[in-house]
Amino acid sequence: MHIETLGRYQLVLSAMQSIQNGGWTAYAAVRTMSTQTAEDAEILPYQRVESDTLYASEAAAIESARSAALQAIASGAKVAASGAM
Repeated sequence: MHIETLGRYQLVLSAMQSIQNGGWTAYAAVRTMSTQTAEDAEILPYQRVESDTLYASEAAAIESARSAALQAIASGAKVAASGAM
C-alpha cells in the first residue's frame, strides 16, 4: 500500500495479486486531510479501479490507481462505492 500526499489530499493506492493467474488489480481511495467529518473527507471511497483490467506488475497497477485518484480529484465529485472507475 502506498500513501501519498498531494496538497490537501491523501491518496491511498494499492495493488493485489491474483492467485489464479498472477495478474495485479488496482485499488484507490482519496481523502481530504483538512476536513473534520469523515463524510466530507472521502472524495473517492476505497475501491477497485478498472474492474476488468489485470496488470502485469504491481507498479503498473499502482500507476493505474494513481491515475484514477487524480481523476477523482480533478472531477471533484464523489464516486459511489459500488461503482468502479
